Amino acid sequence: MPTERHNRATHARPMDANPIYASRLFSRRSIDVRARLIAMHSGGGRMVVHARTCDLSQSGAGLTVTRELPSGVEVILYLHLPGHESPLCLSAVIIRRRGFRVGVQFVRPTAEQRLLLNELCYH
Repeated sequence: MPTERHNRATHARPMDANPIYASRLFSRRSIDVRARLIAMHSGGGRMVVHARTCDLSQSGAGLTVTRELPSGVEVILYLHLPGHESPLCLSAVIIRRRGFRVGVQFVRPTAEQRLLLNELCYH
């Protein structure tokens, strides 16, 4: 029979308490490329934030950013991919953050963008 301590340790954070980790659909690939985020302010202004990727999947990315950004902010993410003349431009939302590390989830990527992300992540 499990002890009280065991129950507390294994159930301290239920799976649904942090849906980001519980619902990850695609595996991540460690990749370091230059990125730039255009964050939209509630007043209609824009803020440019430079970043580097830490990892990438078909559904999102982990980034190190040059300024703190709050969760829930909608951004346009420009990824400067090696071998590509123009950056990959994706709509995304910040779904988690810890200081200068953020996780973004892509919002409605096109079929072409999904194909390119798939190639980057699995080849």
